[in-house]
Amino acid sequence: MILRIKNLCKEYKRNNLSFMAVNNVNLEIEEGDFVNIIGRSGSGKSTLLNIAAGMLSPSSGVVEFNGENLTGKSDYELSRIRNDKIGFIPQGASALGNLTVMENIVLPFYLWPHGGDAEGHARILLERFEISNLADSYPSELSGGELRRVLIARALINDPKIIIADEPTADLDSKSSENIMKTFAKLNQDENITLLIVSHDLDTLKYGKRILEMNDGKLFSKSSAIQ
Repeated sequence: MILRIKNLCKEYKRNNLSFMAVNNVNLEIEEGDFVNIIGRSGSGKSTLLNIAAGMLSPSSGVVEFNGENLTGKSDYELSRIRNDKIGFIPQGASALGNLTVMENIVLPFYLWPHGGDAEGHARILLERFEISNLADSYPSELSGGELRRVLIARALINDPKIIIADEPTADLDSKSSENIMKTFAKLNQDENITLLIVSHDLDTLKYGKRILEMNDGKLFSKSSAIQ
């Protein structure tokens, strides 16, 4: 089991009124799974992903990653787990504008001590995603689709157990969206990489194995992937 979420809640207060952004969510993801979560804006999808990735603490409930309970771990411990085992792709353009494509991709490798050839691994990823010619370019010089492939490569640089992506096709045209989802599907099929993806784009759902829907902080099983 890569990820197990049990009775997860996240409560916020607004104008002295409490509301549940995540309301008693349960989720299990096995190695090699490809899970899509859909739902309206404000339904709690991004909050759930941030908790699953160890970037946000729940109000109650349990998050187990690769058999390890994340509850109560220090920021240092959570940062190390994220760096080594979770490839997180946040919503929007999260590349650092003052770094080249190559520097952006290898950055997670150097945040913690890792053995091996970071640049060599990065060049393999660049070639895999057909952006080798962009290694020395800066994010501002890239198209939306090219930049998203850079972020996927960055997420893979430390060979994570799971890729967690928040709206990876947002603001992309239909062709770029299709290419990004085909990239994810190929990673899942050829390398058995586990994927958890939030998306509002229904056209992306045919690439996954399971579809879940979030509504008012609650998670529901919707169906298998659309064919």
